[in-house]
Amino acid sequence: MKETKLNSGSPPRLISELVSNAKKEYSTAHSFLEKQAVTLGEKDGFLGIPANDDSQVSPNEQLLKNEYRKLLAECRKKGKPYMDGPHLAAKVYANKLTDLSENGTATYTKELEDLTQKRTAEINEIDRSYQDREHDLAEKVHTAEREYREVRQDLQDIQSKIGRNHPLIHFKNGMLYFLLLLGIGLAEVPLNLQIFQKFGEAFFITMIMASSLAIAIPVLAHFTGVFVKQRREKKEYSYFAIMCIAIFAIFNFGISIFRSAVLAEAMGQPTNDLNIIIFTCLNLILFIIGVLAAYFRHDESYELEHIYEDYQKAKKVFNKENDALKQEKAALAAQKNQALKVVHEAFESGKESLNNRKDTLITQHSEYVQRYDELLNSFTALEDFIDACYHIAISKYRSANISERKDRRSPESWKHPVPSLNLHFATVAELDPN
Repeated sequence: MKETKLNSGSPPRLISELVSNAKKEYSTAHSFLEKQAVTLGEKDGFLGIPANDDSQVSPNEQLLKNEYRKLLAECRKKGKPYMDGPHLAAKVYANKLTDLSENGTATYTKELEDLTQKRTAEINEIDRSYQDREHDLAEKVHTAEREYREVRQDLQDIQSKIGRNHPLIHFKNGMLYFLLLLGIGLAEVPLNLQIFQKFGEAFFITMIMASSLAIAIPVLAHFTGVFVKQRREKKEYSYFAIMCIAIFAIFNFGISIFRSAVLAEAMGQPTNDLNIIIFTCLNLILFIIGVLAAYFRHDESYELEHIYEDYQKAKKVFNKENDALKQEKAALAAQKNQALKVVHEAFESGKESLNNRKDTLITQHSEYVQRYDELLNSFTALEDFIDACYHIAISKYRSANISERKDRRSPESWKHPVPSLNLHFATVAELDPN
């Protein structure tokens, strides 16, 4: 049959709620058994079980009795853990009251010493637990400061060497500079696309060829402007600039001839030198714009420009890390102070409890005694409820049985009253019988 379970976890806040929930579960089980009793009674009565002269109850009546015994056993099994805690606590507080009466002063002094030692141990433990974290934070701060100071020292060395504190950059907007170079490259794509379509390749291959070629002008313009601007500090940049200009001139003149030839072919005319000059000048203008942009976007000193940029990045990172570390340090200090505050409050509370020890022990002992007795009375009432349900079920069984019997006579075994079940909690004494 279905087993009725009582929650063995934390008890409800109110004992009445605990009893009410358990009673509902046992009522459900009783309803099932009551219906089963009627069915079994009708079946046994039709078969004449038990016989009229039989002094023993029927197996089915004994089965019903066993089912209610199971409910009682479950009630005891589930109810005992609720009572063990208050019972043990009441016993402990009773022993403490006895000990306090016999050794009051000595006990107070000893427990005050224990309380003080506990506070000292907890404070030392908090200091040890936070010491490592505080040390790690200090190391992080030291590391961040050291890295920032190294970059700043490098900047100061370069500033002393160059004689200037800041790079002189006229074209300050980096995004605008990037868009300008991008625009120079994009301006080349339509012209190059028309030229490379003459090769008859697939469209995406033609786009790749045209785009790759369009990258050359802004890239060459960028590096030419940088090399020209910083040629005094780095002598090799003069050669690099001449090389970039030469590459562009060859590239530009060749592409211009090719474009002029494609244009003449499309118009059915011979190649015109004026077209070559026009195409050359168009690319030259774009190239000069890119060179000027790169020239004014950079400082004459490569070292000052890059170390100053590194310094600005390092300073930003340091400020961000330093703010975060300060917040973390403040939060850690707050946590530590809160932990120490809890320890001190616990010590003061414990000391106050010692001063009111006897009253507190009496109150707590009474609370646990009352809780135990209330639980005992509640589970005793549950057992009485199960026993009453058992008698009802047996009564239903016998009524259904006798109604189905041919002679309508009660068996010999029914002449004696139905005995009560063995109730466990009824034999347990209260802690406070008054």
